[in-house]
Amino acid sequence: MKKSDEDLGEELYNLLAELLNRKIHRTVLDSIRGEYGVLRFLMYVQDHVSTGTLAEHLHVVPGRMTDILNSLEHKELILRRRSEEDKRRVLVSLTETGKEEAIKMRTFIRREYHDMFQLLGKKDTEEFIRLLKIVLSYSGEESERNKKDTT
Repeated sequence: MKKSDEDLGEELYNLLAELLNRKIHRTVLDSIRGEYGVLRFLMYVQDHVSTGTLAEHLHVVPGRMTDILNSLEHKELILRRRSEEDKRRVLVSLTETGKEEAIKMRTFIRREYHDMFQLLGKKDTEEFIRLLKIVLSYSGEESERNKKDTT
């Protein structure tokens, strides 16, 4: 029996919800926009950035970013300094301990996903990544345009 577009959409939604609600994925998702997300950004994207840049790139509201940075600073994983050019801006950078923690967390995530990649094999893992990139390129704007066109 052939599935309708509506049935396929529902199945996709249910599978994504199940995938994202698994413990390992919740741990990774929570970390991406939390402390590890900040450490990862500073380590692998750009160090010495403003708090606003971090909040924007990690999709975190400023109040939540302040909480994350307070915690990281308390653990001595980051340093916050006022910009020399603009005293209103606060720049964030990693400490040596922060760099070690970022590497340790990245190693943990790689180890956790290694078994899934072993299960899929290289070819299917590459195909899964290719398909995820397509899904991630979908903004939802097409769907909004179609709704407007029919009203």
